[in-house]
Amino acid sequence: MHEFSLVSAVIDSLEQYGAEQGWQQVKKVTLKIGAMRQVIPETMRFAYKAACEGTLLAGSELEIVNVPIVVRCPKCGREWGEEHMGMVCPYCGCDDAQMTQGMELDIDSVEVEDDGEKED
Repeated sequence: MHEFSLVSAVIDSLEQYGAEQGWQQVKKVTLKIGAMRQVIPETMRFAYKAACEGTLLAGSELEIVNVPIVVRCPKCGREWGEEHMGMVCPYCGCDDAQMTQGMELDIDSVEVEDDGEKED
């Protein structure tokens, strides 16, 4: 389950940033996760809950925003997704297509309690 290592990296980052900013408690974390990460949302939530124990994220909610795969052809400029998986353009045959989204693991937002006040 690679979800545990992904969650650990997110929690480490938020713990460090939270200490610098004086956060009292994290209430909600929203992550944008690309389809190429092959994350199972239920497993990610389980890993998150377990890894948050004893941290300022304990008891916080995890929201996951799924980001689909998008591939773009540099020759014709057309885009496609999982329906035409591959790096060869299904429209013009160019073999130099590039993935423009789908590998994300981004912290989109964090809702925290800071000295009794809520922030985004």
